[in-house]
Amino acid sequence: MYKNCNGFTFFELLISLSVWSGVIVMIIAHWTIIMIERENKKAETIANQILYEVMMNEQIGNETVVVRGTHTFSLFMRSNEQCVRWEDRLKRTKERCESLGQ
Repeated sequence: MYKNCNGFTFFELLISLSVWSGVIVMIIAHWTIIMIERENKKAETIANQILYEVMMNEQIGNETVVVRGTHTFSLFMRSNEQCVRWEDRLKRTKERCESLGQ
């Protein structure tokens, strides 16, 4: 029988710390991705709201820049559509267009 076996060895401690560190790193990485996508969705909602306001007010003109909070949106016309363009947190250019349908 082993004498004095009432605790963890140093090796077991290192293994458990490395496993917990890996789990924490994965949680933090996923959490940051979720927060970035939440911000992107918020910007998309604001863009949809701006486009809706422009369509309801029938403000049809040249390219216009709208700033809401920290986001910058660009309104423009393309053939028979009113469009809004913005850049998300990952530096991707997003665009949404609605037909004027008169």
